[in-house]
Amino acid sequence: MKRIFFLIPVLAFSLNLRSQIYVGEKCKITFFSETKMENIDATNTVTKPVFNAKNGDFALKAQQTAFVFTSAFMQEHYNENYVESEKFPFATFAGKVNEAIDYSKNGTYPVTMTGKLNMHGVELPRTINGSITIKDGEITMDAKFDVKVADHKIKVPSLYIEKIAESVQVTFHTEMRLLKK
Repeated sequence: MKRIFFLIPVLAFSLNLRSQIYVGEKCKITFFSETKMENIDATNTVTKPVFNAKNGDFALKAQQTAFVFTSAFMQEHYNENYVESEKFPFATFAGKVNEAIDYSKNGTYPVTMTGKLNMHGVELPRTINGSITIKDGEITMDAKFDVKVADHKIKVPSLYIEKIAESVQVTFHTEMRLLKK
């Protein structure tokens, strides 16, 4: 019974903030690894990030098995041998936009987002540079950053060391819409 009484004020508070909550209708996360031997790239288009324009909170949870590769063989190795998707099914980022932005005004604004990136069971603090574009009440976010494979304890077998870059370039793009009441 105590839980119900606790949830009522939380839900009422959430509904008041709801007018500031944006959800990614379209989202594309890509990563690219370039080496002398071969390039590796993959795309995830099923992630739905959430953004609270009132306080700047941002979160996303990307399913590892949703990354699609140009080669089914690469996709299988990525999930089984590198990110171990069965053990670590998601990569997450939870952070906050540092800049104060008037979300009622159209424009493109450079931003930094500070938070924690959790991948392969290793959570690390990150500051990511990007941009927010506001157009007629819709928000688009873009960012590009590098992730060092070793930082997240992703092991690369010596046989494949020349095929996997030490750092992988991640590109993020989302088009967000206001969550309807």
